Amino acid sequence: MKLPVVVVHGGATVFEEKYHAAILEAVKEAAEQGMCALEKGGAALDAVEAAIWVLEETNLFTAGLGASKNRDGEIELDAMIMDGNRLESGAVMAVQDIVHPISLARYVLERTSNAQIVGSGANKLYEQMLAEGYREETSTKRTERPLIAQECDTVGAIAVDETGRIVSGSSTCGWPGKLPGRVGDSPIIGAGVYASDVAGATCTGKGEQILRITMGRMAVFHVEQGLSVQHAAETVMSELRQKTSGEAGLILVDNLGNVAIKFDTPHMPVAVLSGDIEDVYYSMTPEWPIA
Repeated sequence: MKLPVVVVHGGATVFEEKYHAAILEAVKEAAEQGMCALEKGGAALDAVEAAIWVLEETNLFTAGLGASKNRDGEIELDAMIMDGNRLESGAVMAVQDIVHPISLARYVLERTSNAQIVGSGANKLYEQMLAEGYREETSTKRTERPLIAQECDTVGAIAVDETGRIVSGSSTCGWPGKLPGRVGDSPIIGAGVYASDVAGATCTGKGEQILRITMGRMAVFHVEQGLSVQHAAETVMSELRQKTSGEAGLILVDNLGNVAIKFDTPHMPVAVLSGDIEDVYYSMTPEWPIA
């Protein structure tokens, strides 16, 4: 597949049929947003943040505006973004009252010496981010989209730019009714998200199962050991089912733009856009690779 490439997923689960059309339109728009950022001279970091920002801005997914409440009726969000070439990441966990944690996760990556910030510490860092002008609020606790994508049409994403640089990211609130303070796989490096200079992965589904096999890192490791992305995705999904109850999925992309999509749930909406796909490929139950 010709670079650049943007791949977006909306989660591995069951979606009610009445929402399918809106969900597919959202992942399509997210992929277009990410590609637009690249075409305007942005980096893979810009593309992933922009794509996930779109999904957080809808109420269709368990992230951002669509986040579900925990057992105590509160909303806690996790997000992570990882730059594969630097092997560096930024993550925020259990943050409250923030619509776009993916932007705060990027702030952790780019403006701090830390990799993971949790709870009230992340909320304080959000105020610091605003004070520095890194992002601006459009309304209370709702930040603007990345500057480079603001003129584009408008939860996980991977982008590979024309140089082969890979960035992976994810954003979630976890499952409805979770224990307060629970952190799943999404903001944990190597579990829900991983990227190197060879490949990038972002996973979705039952977080506790994904954590048990460090699914993101293992998927990328298999590619680093010489497997194709398709074979690597099949292998890690097989490992997941052998060692856990499964109920997960992933997208996996290498530095040449080869894409793999695997899941064992009824639905996993995915959108793919690249230099040699004229329009966005998007599907609720993707058959990949496409003919």
